[in-house]
Amino acid sequence: MARIAANGVAFEVETAGSGGETIVFIHGWACDSSAWAIQFADLARDNRCISVNLRGRGGSEAVGPYDPSTAARDVVAIMEEMGAGPSVVVGHSLGGLIALLVYDLRPDLVRGLVLGDSPLTAASGGGFAQTVTLVREAGTMQVVADVIVERFFVETTKAEVKEAVRAMMLSCPAEIGAGMLDKGEVFVKRMGELLKQADKKPLMAIWSANPLGNPERVREACPLIRQEPMGECGHFFQLEEPQLTIALLRTFLDDVRSDPRLAARST
Repeated sequence: MARIAANGVAFEVETAGSGGETIVFIHGWACDSSAWAIQFADLARDNRCISVNLRGRGGSEAVGPYDPSTAARDVVAIMEEMGAGPSVVVGHSLGGLIALLVYDLRPDLVRGLVLGDSPLTAASGGGFAQTVTLVREAGTMQVVADVIVERFFVETTKAEVKEAVRAMMLSCPAEIGAGMLDKGEVFVKRMGELLKQADKKPLMAIWSANPLGNPERVREACPLIRQEPMGECGHFFQLEEPQLTIALLRTFLDDVRSDPRLAARST
């Protein structure tokens, strides 16, 4: 793990590999970089991989604010500090929404985007505010485990995956968990615009068995998007089906390399 100073905060960032594409992994709400560990290790065999722990997660400093727009600025600053250059940005859940904001801030730093079962419906419908209130009133993330986290699993989700997810999310202090969903109005106001912008580059959405977005509506906003359902997987598909997730990401990297829109920009 490396320590990277960006925007006045010390971040814990894992980096490995070289060649190929530069891939930036962003974890989801109340999670940490371990959520992408299996895919990171595989793709780092022939690509440069960077996995970020957002503020207050992993070994990164707990310095507020923690909201998605701040997180996007942090990711951009980390990429700049590390000389990442144009990258494929891969985000799980809330991390996918942060990836959309990264593209909005600095499209020149993005070659492609992957949204991993990102909560497009809740975010665009203003649902984040309810969760923020729930967590802050309870003063603990346990209420999240009791009310929300169980919805992330399906009947076939293995017990060890459930335990790992619960432990990871419950390790997040309540103020950080609530803060990560603060200022969600940006998605209420701009979700359609953010998706349409992202479709100008290679874009893939991976969906769980109970997708947190509406694939049909996403297709309307993003005619060129690649959408991949993960069968009977729950929200943490990358933990339930790690090898299939790797295969999808590698297929997407092929899309990025062959996309004529990117070739046109490089000439």
